[in-house]
Amino acid sequence: MIKLFQKIRQRLLIENKFSKYLLYAIGEIILVVIGILIALQINNWNEIRKIRNTEQQYLLSLKEEFNFNKGELKSIINRNKLNFDYALKTLNNTGPENPEITEEEFGSLLTNSLSTEIQFDPNQGVLDEIINSGKLGIFGSKELKFALSSWSGILYRVRLQEQELLNMRSRTIELVRNNANLRKVLGDRLLAIGIKKTKFEQGNLHLLKSVAFDGHITGFTTMSYSLNNNHYPKLLEEIDTILLLIDGEIKENKD
Repeated sequence: MIKLFQKIRQRLLIENKFSKYLLYAIGEIILVVIGILIALQINNWNEIRKIRNTEQQYLLSLKEEFNFNKGELKSIINRNKLNFDYALKTLNNTGPENPEITEEEFGSLLTNSLSTEIQFDPNQGVLDEIINSGKLGIFGSKELKFALSSWSGILYRVRLQEQELLNMRSRTIELVRNNANLRKVLGDRLLAIGIKKTKFEQGNLHLLKSVAFDGHITGFTTMSYSLNNNHYPKLLEEIDTILLLIDGEIKENKD
């Protein structure tokens, strides 16, 4: 092709047809420019295709990650509900009168309400990789980009509430440890690790008549309730929103 252009230019020069040569030269320049623009456009299409492929891979990974986290959050909510129920039953037995439950029943309520820490710890390796590598911008949906960038702030507010609950749980456990016959509270649970039943006769029902114990259990119960009814639902709603936006982008790109 280049040799052909050269022959045409030489013939025009030999024939002294300068005006035609000039028009031909301009035309040749235009063709070269068009060729360059086409090449750039093709390269641009290839880059866009690579970005869209990367976006699709991240969308699928994010969907898997947030679906897993949704399951984990539901599990935490269920566990916290159990803690709340046991703590509420304990609270219903506090007061100045003699308790109507047995030592064994009290020990069961106490250990079941306080034995498990409540903390949602989501997997977010994919999300962290996207944000830390500056690849959040590859997503076409502004709503999805905003939701993903806002996730850490929403999670942080929930963790503040969880920390308050953990602190109250720790203070309640400390109060029980200092004022109760702990081996009697735990009962047969200690036998599994070789600790025999206590030889002390002191029981633990006196805690139910303690204003301090009542206050600690009240605080624990209200914080558990607040997490399950005010904070976790918002986090669950945010996960559902993110999953909905992800599904929308996957479907849109497949179309």
